[in-house]
Amino acid sequence: AGKFLFDPLTGDPTILALERAKRPQSFDVAVESIAVDATKKVDPFAKGNEHLTPPATYQDADDWNVRCFANKYPLLLDHEIIVHSPFEDKDIEDLDCAQNEKIIRAFLNRVSFYGSQGKEVIIIRAFLNRVSFYGSQGKEVIIFNNRGGKAGASLMHPHSQIVAAQGFPGEVAKEKSSALKYYNEKNSCFWCNERNVALAAGARVVRESSHFVVYVPSACRWSYEASLVSKNHKPNFGFIDEQEIHDLAVVLRGLLRAYDALFDRPDRNFWIHTMQYEPYHWHMGFLPHIKVFGALELGSGIWVSDKATPEDAAAQLREKMQALCRED
Repeated sequence: AGKFLFDPLTGDPTILALERAKRPQSFDVAVESIAVDATKKVDPFAKGNEHLTPPATYQDADDWNVRCFANKYPLLLDHEIIVHSPFEDKDIEDLDCAQNEKIIRAFLNRVSFYGSQGKEVIIIRAFLNRVSFYGSQGKEVIIFNNRGGKAGASLMHPHSQIVAAQGFPGEVAKEKSSALKYYNEKNSCFWCNERNVALAAGARVVRESSHFVVYVPSACRWSYEASLVSKNHKPNFGFIDEQEIHDLAVVLRGLLRAYDALFDRPDRNFWIHTMQYEPYHWHMGFLPHIKVFGALELGSGIWVSDKATPEDAAAQLREKMQALCRED
């Protein structure tokens, strides 16, 4: 039988039920990647097709490597696209670290811009650029990445997105209030403590670098879900320095490569949560699409993890990252 696990910050429940993965199947429940936009003849995100998108809000150079612009089909008023590179067939795990640093700088720029307007952020200098931009408006921001049809992507050309607003309800608001409650009760940061608990035990740690720790949460909502937390306490992603930018580019690529090696390049999501709010600690989340939702998840909000324990998932990811996480 399965057992309940509870998120140590929010109390949200997950059922760990490994026996479920052994049940007989009458249906072909595919978990492989779903191709998106495979027959599209014109790539609107390609270099030379800038006229097919709104004007750039940020790009690293006239002959750009990373480019940001408003989403033509926005979720909210402030919704931008961050194109990772001019290449339709190369994502973060395929690019060199220098290119991935440019992506991170774009994120930072946009977060800073909106934050100074008074909004909060979930995202990864393109990343930093957009963090800075929205941060300067005092807005809260969410930067997120979808790869593959099962993960919500609609175009093949690798890109991330950023949404900014005066505030976000739901998971972000719950994290914010829970972080304040935790800080008031323990006079310390939840994510600093959770990172240290994972390091002390060791079994849930996927990778420890100079500036970051990647680990599988003790109550992960989905098998092989992972978190990335900085060693230095910083509430806002926009506060990271040049050394951290470089280290993040290496670790991020290594983790995504590990997922690809384990699951044959699965559809997947990642995101960054960040705020201008001292009890908070910016962090990243990663989720590979290796199963499908059932009615229990959709009807109750209780997640089911049925592929591996947090410790076993971490061990598999750790082994892959040891071989694949390198500077080049």
